[in-house]
Amino acid sequence: MPSHLTRHIFRRILANEPILHRDCLRRQVYSTTRRSIQNPLRPLRHNGARNIARQQHRSFLNFGMFGAKKSNAKEADIDPGIEDMMQLAKLQRMRARLPPPEDIQEALRLFIRHKEKKKQAMSDTQAELALRALRFLSESSLNGLDSGAAGFQHLTRFETSCLSKVLSWSRTSPLLAHLEFLKYVIAITPKQSKTVYRILNYNYVGMLAHLGRTIEARQITIDIEGDHFGPEVEEPVALDDERSDRAMTAGSSDGPIPGMWIQVLKGFVLEDDEPRALETLRMLRERTWFNQQDYRIASVMLRLSINRSRLDDIRSWFAELWRSCQSRSLDRKTAKTMGMDLHRVLQWCLENDEFEFGHQAVRQATTGIPPKSVWDAIFVWAAGTGKGADEIGRMFGVMEKMNEEISDPEQWRLPDVVTINKLVEYATSKSDPYLAERFIALGQSKGIEPDAHTYQLQMEYRLKINDVDGALIAYKNLQSMDISSDKDLPTVNRLIVALCKGKRHDFDTIMNVAMDLSDRRARFEPETVSTLALLHLNRDEIHDVVDLLNTHAYHYSAADRGQIRDAVLAFCLDPSTPTSRSWDAYSVIYKIFEETPREPRTDIMKNFFARERPDMAVNVFQEMRKHSRTDTMPTVDTYVAAFLGSAKLRDLESLEVIHNQLKLDFNIDGNTYLTNALIIAYTACGQPRKAINFWNDIVSSKEGPTFNSIHIALRACEKAPFGDLKAKELWERLRKMNLDLDQSMWASYAAALAGNGDNELAFKTIEEAEASNELEVDAFLLGSLYDGGQSDSKQAEIEEWAKDKYPAVWEELERFGYDVDAESERKRFKIDRTVTP
Repeated sequence: MPSHLTRHIFRRILANEPILHRDCLRRQVYSTTRRSIQNPLRPLRHNGARNIARQQHRSFLNFGMFGAKKSNAKEADIDPGIEDMMQLAKLQRMRARLPPPEDIQEALRLFIRHKEKKKQAMSDTQAELALRALRFLSESSLNGLDSGAAGFQHLTRFETSCLSKVLSWSRTSPLLAHLEFLKYVIAITPKQSKTVYRILNYNYVGMLAHLGRTIEARQITIDIEGDHFGPEVEEPVALDDERSDRAMTAGSSDGPIPGMWIQVLKGFVLEDDEPRALETLRMLRERTWFNQQDYRIASVMLRLSINRSRLDDIRSWFAELWRSCQSRSLDRKTAKTMGMDLHRVLQWCLENDEFEFGHQAVRQATTGIPPKSVWDAIFVWAAGTGKGADEIGRMFGVMEKMNEEISDPEQWRLPDVVTINKLVEYATSKSDPYLAERFIALGQSKGIEPDAHTYQLQMEYRLKINDVDGALIAYKNLQSMDISSDKDLPTVNRLIVALCKGKRHDFDTIMNVAMDLSDRRARFEPETVSTLALLHLNRDEIHDVVDLLNTHAYHYSAADRGQIRDAVLAFCLDPSTPTSRSWDAYSVIYKIFEETPREPRTDIMKNFFARERPDMAVNVFQEMRKHSRTDTMPTVDTYVAAFLGSAKLRDLESLEVIHNQLKLDFNIDGNTYLTNALIIAYTACGQPRKAINFWNDIVSSKEGPTFNSIHIALRACEKAPFGDLKAKELWERLRKMNLDLDQSMWASYAAALAGNGDNELAFKTIEEAEASNELEVDAFLLGSLYDGGQSDSKQAEIEEWAKDKYPAVWEELERFGYDVDAESERKRFKIDRTVTP
């Protein structure tokens, strides 16, 4: 039985759900073979499914087979309300008629309640959309566009509470969009709602501190504290759905004001700004509510001392922290803090060879009856000082012996799987898989079986040494554990990436792991999505790519979406990628990553021109042209790149399509640079007479021609019938202006004359200019003149003249070598005559 079917059956059994397979092939065959015995009109039942006898028909007469193949692509997995807010943003960019404010209000409320229910943080892109929606509602209220009263309430107090809670989940890893959204919510929240207002500011201060704007956070804290508020939170109030306001006080049990000050102090420590941290500490001590025994302050200052590697300060703050913790009741939070800070101190001692202080810290920590989290930190310290698994096993006995002083068996300190996992984590950090295995074996010898986290760590250290097969075995062991906490997801994501990049495992192995995560409704990491997307693209499975991205891409931040898009873009632009797959990659970018800016799209357009597919390049250009975002619409540079692409391929059809788009584009102001590109393109595409007509546009423009414009115009004259007349007219104007004409300009003029068969005038012009010291005949000039020859006989005439007049220069030119033009079958010397706009 396939593994995925086995998992399906067991999950159905655990969920107490029936196992239904209504399209079982065996049952269909069984039903047809029983018709001679059973009434064919009588339905059969199997697994609760109704199986109707199928009528025989001739499949070759099924004319539906000629219909279009149906796509079973999944719809985009977008949070409720987001689609309406995305549409609002698009309509605002297009300056079109906006939706009713009531619809946007309902969408915003749906989104906030959904996020709170799912306990999901919002991405920065979602925060931007929500901010745009809230601003739209506020502006509609001010302008009287909504049907409500003047005091239009966009969010209820409960919804504001939910929003505060959702934003708090981004407090330690915020982006600018989260900050701007929260700032606007605070601005429209009345100060009379003291509880809501203060908790919003609590989260705002935390975001500022983590974004490196702690000075601003401190000033806001001072302002909030002095704004007629006491340090304590008001009593919770009943909200719309009769739920209490507990959500608003989460994370600030001692009141939001002290919590805000602690966040400010942490912010300065994160910035390693010691003077301001000490200044903030002094301000804290001046507060009437300041508690000398607040272990949070000692913990933050201990971290600053460790960052600064000052032993005396570490010793002092560690002692202060330990006194503060021991003065409190030993609850779970205090015990966890003691273990974490002791671990941090001991790790610093290991890294800086401060073993003496480390032993002192251990002795201080073991006075009395330390909590188990402290013992776990001590065991890791012992491993760091070189003790093996057997010695640490004996230390377990020392800890267990102290249980004689504890009367309550539930409070006994016993080694458990958390202890083993801490040791395995240490071994993993030291890239010592053998030691990690010894610690796992130590636990098993004590009757401690590995849990999900153990197997996760096992996967991590095996992936660290590129043992993908070993990590896969650990993953299979992990599947039998309770993984409802989803803590293993980052490691499983890394396993999928390693399987894809290793290229040693088959597709089914990779998909089995990926499908396990999908069945758990887990969110893939951006690197996993991009790796799987490339895997599917290389297998021409475009619908699977779209399904994958529709499932995950709309839940990522802008940076994460950009990471995935860049991976697909690199695949698209890779010259080794077949054109069909390159087009598939572009289709994915077009469908999923609507925000892709102009530059990558221009690169894609150039990519298809380079692949000699102007039809695809024009399609990319037209989709840019139809876009609603100003940072995506084509600019002059985009048009120039498109014209030059058509010129290189000499594809008149694509050139005319793009030129017609330019005529209709009111966002583009024509200039010399753009017109130069048009002349180059039409000249290359066999329309030099049309190209010359654009010269008048340049001359009559305010900007006027550049030297490049003159070269380009002369090149058009070289190719156009009777172009020598226009070239002579242009040359006379240049001579009258007494411009300093360089070698390349003389070469372009001579080639324009030769291009129309007037070799005699070209020879005369060159000889007279040389005689008057206006030019020095070189290989480039003779090569340009020769390339301009319109027939073999004319080229032979030029060659004969050059060998006679300038034999040394001609020999130098011949050393460049030549190619044969595919269209005219005439020789072209390998000199660079390209012109640029």
